[in-house]
Amino acid sequence: MKYLLTILLASVTLWGQSITGKISDKVTDANLSGVNITVLGSDIGVSSNQDGTYELNISELNISQKIKFQHIGYDEGIFTISELNASNNIKMSPRVLQFEAIETAGAKRKAAIAKDLPQTVSIMQAEEFELRAFVDAGDLLSTDQSIQIDESLSGRKTISIRGGNADDVLVLYNGFRLNRPYDNVFDLSLVDMQNVEQVEIVKGGHSVLYGPDAFSGVVNIVPKNTKDKNLKFSQQFGSYDSGFWNVNGQVQLGDTFLSINQKKGSYKRIFEELEEESNGLLTSLTHNAVDMNKVIDGDKINGNLEFNFTQDKQTFDNTRDLNIIKSTNKLLGVQYSGLFSFLGEVDIAYANHNLSEDQGLSNTTSMISRNLDHNAQKLDTRKYIDLGIIEWMFGAQLEKSKLKFWDNKNLPNINQVGLVGGNLNRNQFGFATVLKIHSKGDKAGYWLTDLDVSFRQDRVEDHTSDLNFRADHNQENDLSFPDFGENKWKNNIFKISTIASKRLPDRTIAYWVTTGNNVKFPTLQQQISLTDSPNKGQRSLNPEKMKSLEIGINFLSQPKDITNINSIEFQGSFFRNDYINKMRVTYLLGMPVGYYENIGVANMMGVEGKMKMKTYNGKIITEMGFSKYNVSDLSAFPFKSIFKVTTTMTAKWKYFSIGSRWFHEGEQVGMVNVPGKGFNEIELPAFTNYDIFWTLQLNLGSYKGQLSYSGRNLEKNDTSVNGLLLRDTRKYFTFSMEL
Repeated sequence: MKYLLTILLASVTLWGQSITGKISDKVTDANLSGVNITVLGSDIGVSSNQDGTYELNISELNISQKIKFQHIGYDEGIFTISELNASNNIKMSPRVLQFEAIETAGAKRKAAIAKDLPQTVSIMQAEEFELRAFVDAGDLLSTDQSIQIDESLSGRKTISIRGGNADDVLVLYNGFRLNRPYDNVFDLSLVDMQNVEQVEIVKGGHSVLYGPDAFSGVVNIVPKNTKDKNLKFSQQFGSYDSGFWNVNGQVQLGDTFLSINQKKGSYKRIFEELEEESNGLLTSLTHNAVDMNKVIDGDKINGNLEFNFTQDKQTFDNTRDLNIIKSTNKLLGVQYSGLFSFLGEVDIAYANHNLSEDQGLSNTTSMISRNLDHNAQKLDTRKYIDLGIIEWMFGAQLEKSKLKFWDNKNLPNINQVGLVGGNLNRNQFGFATVLKIHSKGDKAGYWLTDLDVSFRQDRVEDHTSDLNFRADHNQENDLSFPDFGENKWKNNIFKISTIASKRLPDRTIAYWVTTGNNVKFPTLQQQISLTDSPNKGQRSLNPEKMKSLEIGINFLSQPKDITNINSIEFQGSFFRNDYINKMRVTYLLGMPVGYYENIGVANMMGVEGKMKMKTYNGKIITEMGFSKYNVSDLSAFPFKSIFKVTTTMTAKWKYFSIGSRWFHEGEQVGMVNVPGKGFNEIELPAFTNYDIFWTLQLNLGSYKGQLSYSGRNLEKNDTSVNGLLLRDTRKYFTFSMEL
């Protein structure tokens, strides 16, 4: 009966050849003018008038024809004529203001990290990775003016956001933590981009949603959850005799999507000052990933069930310095997001993260053989309540981890102190809540203001067992040992932010202010390092705390009176971070690993901005960005550039795209503690260079191929800091084929 009634209503409307309705804000009910309403696949379209009403001519259209509702300040909606006949009044959701807003609206998934905003956000689509012929995720992220990639001689790439350290950034895979619990860092060269849909970046250290450790930002790597190919194979060749191949297969069975991916390869770097070619750096990598998404469409359970598994095996062999690292990194995650019976809208996630690593580290005077076996399990639950102008989220996280540690050392003329081995355990519980209050805005529906209030509490308990000390170690005289590995910490995080936005049909402008605090608990690696410290005044580590303030602006325009300019977007911000008990790593002569200490207070403040312009129907895209920071203590942020400028231009034709990037990074200063002399500065000069990249699409019937070239740092530069950073020229070719 209901189906017959729908057909009857549709027939009456089609006979009348028009649909009339009203469009309003989903949160405030304010009428929306200037909403573009278009019939997909045609030139038919109208706009809503001043009171939000619209009338669309649908003559000669069938009831399954799709209609798109689009406004620059709102998420777009797509409905069939049949659906509009059943309900012709449209409620539109205000979009979270974020850079790359046009690309992320509509068909693209909304950012998961948008639930704990406002603050500076960037989203990079997978298309940009392919368009710019990048080699790995580190290359993609380095194009952002706020991000610096630090690459070691082993090829490992870690990320720095806003001048922070690598362990200040939280890296996630579909919301699951990738940072190694042992030292809170992650190697971005391990990320395989073949099945990635987008990379979400939150800048700023006041995330309540993700809690401790996200001191300078969050990076969330989001895999695809819908099929776009059957099978894809790619092969890459380039500098350092590198060769990597990748295979990605996808299957769609009804509401279930499955993706299986494998990447494997190696590269070799030869030290030019040595005659024997065998004296070099040999690195091999194997990456496996399985991603599955199941859409559950039931009366009581309606949402997405996702399964993610990644495994990375990496071997690094420095035959000159006799350094060998073998590691296996595994992540298994299961999560459900959606309606769950009487509980309403919820997120439930479980993850198991395991790291196994063998390290053989040496220099001219010492040798360290270390084995690490770390396992962490995490349960994360969130509940969402939507009351119209009030949205409320509360959740809890429980994490349990254990590190089995063994460390053999041969350090001539140095007392053999510290741990030989032991078991270190950590239990962490966190509770978080976010309250969003939306204003009703003005009568015209132009001005909207939001107020976000967030609170989080974390409790951490550490305990040790089976500790073994070296022969020369005197535990009674070591001030760092009375409570080593036996900690009970509790900390509260509070954040408040407000945003005011004006949403017109052709432009949107928003201003926001966010302030809050965060905490970073000493990692297990940092605590272990205390036992190796020869400094008699070294005390046990305390949690590092930070207070922050950010003021920002976002402007997005689609000018109608300027020929061939489709959109202009600008985002700028000022921030200040103040640290208490800032942790600093120190490397002593004769020691290939460092130890950590609290240094008291430090602060950092800076400004950054980015502009993006699309022209000629998006065929030519120009981006410009800059960042400038001021740091009170360079030893706390070693080898971080405090000034960066980057410009990028890409152009696309039917089957060919080409682009270039020019960038400048200011000088970087590191501090090395020399016994008896204190800290000495090591300066890495300012760096200016350019990249060129192009991509050629190859279509052979049902097969689609791609040939890409990526040239990095093409202006010759010999500056390097041994073991810390490489700035050399690199060239890569990649061929791929899919069906």
